[in-house]
Amino acid sequence: MARTVLTVQTPIGPYPTNPVGAGSLATTYATGDNTNGNSFPFTGRELIDFRNTTAGAITVTLTSAADPQKRTADITTYSIPATTGLATFWAGNIVGWDQAGSFFIDYSATGLGVRIIRIPG
Repeated sequence: MARTVLTVQTPIGPYPTNPVGAGSLATTYATGDNTNGNSFPFTGRELIDFRNTTAGAITVTLTSAADPQKRTADITTYSIPATTGLATFWAGNIVGWDQAGSFFIDYSATGLGVRIIRIPG
């Protein structure tokens, strides 16, 4: 099955127009797709943020891609604790992570919140 594509969010700043309206700095979490996995369009300027509000720990796997030396280094089954678990990964370089223009994430269970923040370049 095809991976579910996550919406990438780009924050405003560093010099927003005044006044900054209510809600204009808000970002949202999507629920990770533990059946099909997720992907997002990857530029190498993304911050991946996870939030677990479920009653049990959930693991995530960030799938790497072979670098020019054919090395891979997946982050596998990284555990995010129950109730208030938070984790953040900065995908700051496409080398070693680019999956033909996408980034791949997989989950052990449903309910994990994920948001992708693209830092303006």
